[in-house]
Amino acid sequence: MSSARVYNYIDEQVLDEIIDVLNNDGLIIFPTDTVYGIACNSFSDKAIKKLYEAKNRSFDKPIGVLTDSISKIKLVVDEINSYEKKLIDKYFPGELTIVFNKKDIVSDILTSNKKTIGVRIPNNETALKILKAYPYPLATTSVNLSGCKEGTKVEDFINEFKNKVYIIIDGGKSKDIPSTIIRVENNKINIIRNGTLKIKELL
Repeated sequence: MSSARVYNYIDEQVLDEIIDVLNNDGLIIFPTDTVYGIACNSFSDKAIKKLYEAKNRSFDKPIGVLTDSISKIKLVVDEINSYEKKLIDKYFPGELTIVFNKKDIVSDILTSNKKTIGVRIPNNETALKILKAYPYPLATTSVNLSGCKEGTKVEDFINEFKNKVYIIIDGGKSKDIPSTIIRVENNKINIIRNGTLKIKELL
């Protein structure tokens, strides 16, 4: 493939290009409220495999999804209990990923054969424009080769990824810490990964 197209804005034409790429199993990169994300259609196994390969990521490490609404969360999540709903209402959009039981239709490749999936709504205007425009959640992970530091600006990763993705949205410098990941079990919060959102605020 040719080198990725890089934009520092999103208009209707760029959004149409992004949707076309996602519909054809391609990868895109965009800024979020934490680190930059590399993403694809979460319902395309072909695209998900490309996502793993682009990062040299082991297939036994699950990838979560980003989306923009409760209705789209319900496309991939089996059930949202009342405690999880309170967390969603308080912290979405934001820097919190919640791990839910997944629907059976969600790819086992995406979740590394686990029965759970991490879901987040990012609080970033550019990311939300893309997520609102696309009918499905996007499988999204940080832009870096597996085991390396996450990218916080396009210059950090463009040489490594410019021939692996079709579109890169340059949103300037991002934060350098990924989201906080939690799982709710028996109405208690279990911390899976400490991130930008401090858990004491949740508790």
